[in-house]
Amino acid sequence: MDHYSKARREGLRIYQAAIQNNTDPYLPVLEERVPNLSALSRFSLGIMTIPLDRVVGSVSRGRSYAFTEGFMPILEGGSEFAAKWDHLCESVEAEGVNQPITVLEYMGYYYVIEGNKRTSVMKYLDSRDIEADVTRVYPPQSDDPEVVSYYEYCDFCKQTGLYAIFFSRPGSYEKLLSLPGIRAGEKWTEDEILSLRKLYHYFAESYLTLTRGKTVMPCGDAFLTYLIAFGYLDVKDDDLGKTAERVRLMAKEFEEREGRVTLVMEKVEPPVPLISALFHPSKVKAAFLFNRSIQDSAWNYWHNLGRLEAEEKLGDKLETTTCIVPSRADFTEEIDKLIADGYTAIFATSPVMLNSAVEPALKHPEVRFMCCAQLSNYTNIRTYYIRFYEAKFLLGLAAGILSDNGKIGYIADFPIYGAPAAANAFALGARMVNPNAKIYMNWFSASWFDPDLPFEDPEIKVICNRDITAPNRDARDYGLYVREGDDILHMATLVPRWGLFYRMMTERLLNGTLKPADSKDSVANYWWGLGSNILDVAFSSRFDPYAARIVHHFREQLREGSFSPFEGELRDQAGTLRCDADRRLTPAEILCMDYLADNIIGTIPEIDDLIETARPLVKLQGLHGELTPQLSAFSWNRK
Repeated sequence: MDHYSKARREGLRIYQAAIQNNTDPYLPVLEERVPNLSALSRFSLGIMTIPLDRVVGSVSRGRSYAFTEGFMPILEGGSEFAAKWDHLCESVEAEGVNQPITVLEYMGYYYVIEGNKRTSVMKYLDSRDIEADVTRVYPPQSDDPEVVSYYEYCDFCKQTGLYAIFFSRPGSYEKLLSLPGIRAGEKWTEDEILSLRKLYHYFAESYLTLTRGKTVMPCGDAFLTYLIAFGYLDVKDDDLGKTAERVRLMAKEFEEREGRVTLVMEKVEPPVPLISALFHPSKVKAAFLFNRSIQDSAWNYWHNLGRLEAEEKLGDKLETTTCIVPSRADFTEEIDKLIADGYTAIFATSPVMLNSAVEPALKHPEVRFMCCAQLSNYTNIRTYYIRFYEAKFLLGLAAGILSDNGKIGYIADFPIYGAPAAANAFALGARMVNPNAKIYMNWFSASWFDPDLPFEDPEIKVICNRDITAPNRDARDYGLYVREGDDILHMATLVPRWGLFYRMMTERLLNGTLKPADSKDSVANYWWGLGSNILDVAFSSRFDPYAARIVHHFREQLREGSFSPFEGELRDQAGTLRCDADRRLTPAEILCMDYLADNIIGTIPEIDDLIETARPLVKLQGLHGELTPQLSAFSWNRK
């Protein structure tokens, strides 16, 4: 009875741990967890193969006392139960399971009606799945995220017949279906179903083997993370060996930790370790990657100015090069060339490059990868961004002062995370000095946008447009301005100072304080604002200098951290209270903001309403896009 003795030892270990943690040491019982179980509607799914890791308990108490969590046995070794268990184990080893178990499926997990010992033996033998006669039990419909996610799972199963892919978070199936190449049309073809089934099978086999005994994401959630990181089209033809190799690369990314992402809110000069001071490099070779021409993109133009400034300040300590990498397909090859040429720092200057950088960063932990993006929790990629909402609040103050009728136009660029916070801060700033201020919102990236007539109402004369213009674009309508007929009177504009960031990151590389990420460390995201001098607002001489004193007053308070645009009562367009009168929104709540303030007139466009060039970025970092943030993922560092 060596098998039973070994299984029982594991069961007793689990039992003792549960007792010490003051939790139920026995097998979970569905009838006790769902008291109204018999009243819920049911549907027979028939005999099918189910994943053993989601067989979690028994329907009734019955034999549940014979097992601890995980179906490991705990009854005495000389019992009749032990003899039957051992005999069954020998039979399964020789012939396999010759009869399906009977289960209820509830909320994506399986509870055994008949076949507890077979389940126990198969789990002991480390099997991945088991044949079962399955009856689905439907929970009552509700707004509970867990229930919403479950009904999305049911719809997905109905479309595809794929029951193994189970996500725990609402919206995950929508994300899966939005991945390029995941499906060709509204109706799934047999080839599409087989391709996804095979890929998930390879992933699950590799993932469950790699992560056994570790605290990690559920397998389905990890699978979606894997597809987002590598891209479905790039992995769908991988064999088991290649899949296992990629899963090993991503091992750190699958760890479940609260507060995994640390936002570094202000610049700080870390102490230089003595060993680093003795052996620091004398020069850094840094590559700056752009997704579009510098001349055609205002965003890239400003980042390139930052590169040139850092190079000028640091002299022969910094050598840089620039590369245009328009697509994900070109990214890995370009990175390999740069690393072969001795470049040890990679700055990907566009958020759309974030996922493209994942595989190269995992393969080259000795290289520092940084991407100008938000929402990342990839261990080997540091991200950096600016708290633009602080400057937008100041521009909102100025707009409220300038507007006589309270009608103010606001042109946003892309509906990604960060855009609602910027628009809301602007709206709150305008209302602070002009209680009647209404912000009329339009989107530069929307298919309906007309740059010659962004607002039909002729009374909208004060307009906050996009922050900067590209060298090849001769438009004058940028920043905050007043339109008088055909004349544009510039009043203020936002000024990013990327050179300061690039210089400081290079200095950290030089003195050895910017170390590779470690699995024990949080993921560092730099999110600097006015207090770091990486951001400012410049005013035209046309703006009333006396009125400018109000703006300058709040600028200093923002720099000191003694004031936030998001403190006090805040309601969204539906009237929902988002912040109480005596509270300040946390950085996580600001970063994850996906609504508009109640004095904004306008909507957030859907992805189908955008111009084609805007869609890749919005698919990645857009509201409800691939990288939808979880508040629990963030911890905060204000230093």
